[in-house]
Amino acid sequence: MRLFRFVGWYYFKYFLIVLLALELFFVGIDSLKYADKMPDSANMIILFFTYDILFALNYTLPISLLLAMVLFYITFIKSNQYTALLSIGFSKRQILKPIFFISLFFTAIYVGLNATPFVYMEEKMQNLIYKDNSLSVSEHLLVKYNDDYVYFDKINPLLQKAQNIKVFRLKDKTLESYAEANEAFFEDKHWILHDATIYSLPSSFELGANALSAMRLETFKTLKNFRPKVLDTIYQNKPAVSITDALFSLHALVRQNADTKKVRSFLYVFAILPFFVPFLSVLIAYFSPSLARYENLALLGLKFIIITLVVWGLFFALGKFSISGILIPEIGVLSPFFVFLALSLWYFKKLNKRL
Repeated sequence: MRLFRFVGWYYFKYFLIVLLALELFFVGIDSLKYADKMPDSANMIILFFTYDILFALNYTLPISLLLAMVLFYITFIKSNQYTALLSIGFSKRQILKPIFFISLFFTAIYVGLNATPFVYMEEKMQNLIYKDNSLSVSEHLLVKYNDDYVYFDKINPLLQKAQNIKVFRLKDKTLESYAEANEAFFEDKHWILHDATIYSLPSSFELGANALSAMRLETFKTLKNFRPKVLDTIYQNKPAVSITDALFSLHALVRQNADTKKVRSFLYVFAILPFFVPFLSVLIAYFSPSLARYENLALLGLKFIIITLVVWGLFFALGKFSISGILIPEIGVLSPFFVFLALSLWYFKKLNKRL
């Protein structure tokens, strides 16, 4: 337990230093980028920095965990603390354990955040800068949901609002009713059409009988669980969708026997792929020498930094290729991840045998 606290504290300290530095760098660059578009209100400026800091975590958190591993091993080897721990009987696996579990803990937190509105911080920041919500608005969408065909003239997933919505309900491939409204909001798991007009058609047409009946309602509830972010997942070129909304999207697409490749890619990238970070610590531990004189530490540190950034970049690129449809998600995301996982476990098995 003392070893865990000792090693864990040093790794955690390096992680915080690197994370703070990267966050300041990221936010500083964005501040310069949007300096001439900054809101006038102090409250809005605070919101901008809050959104930007949270958005930056998508990149800074995994990179900080990786670079902190490199910094820990290089510093400990250089100061001979690593050698001292090994000489008094601690194994390389025991020294690695605090680093592995701390990085696993923060990776799990990151994945948990991806299931919340945390993933929408970039959209909120952009809307704040450009002072409107046009960046997140989708137009002229026709989608099928259960027995309904839904047309949206405009839909804003962030505001959960639609304009000029039309809902066509079919029964046995025959149009049964048609509802339209100028404005609709997603509330309590339903779309609420305000000042809606519902047109109903008879099941059988008879000569001389009314073929169409119209009814106006102040509010009309329909499309249960048809979440606005489902449309982002399916139709946007660069979706920013939480894991929760992606699961709803997957459920909707499976029920319609539609293509789920894009949604599967998103789920793999944001729910599984981040866990490569703790397993990369095994490779760093394996190739770290026991004594400082065995390696040129400056060169070794540079190699570790390049390798960690290249591995992160490859997984990031494969995820983007899978989301865009270039690669099948199981081949582009899952296969490389499990190959990397198997490689890490193999090196972990041999870790204590390496001098």
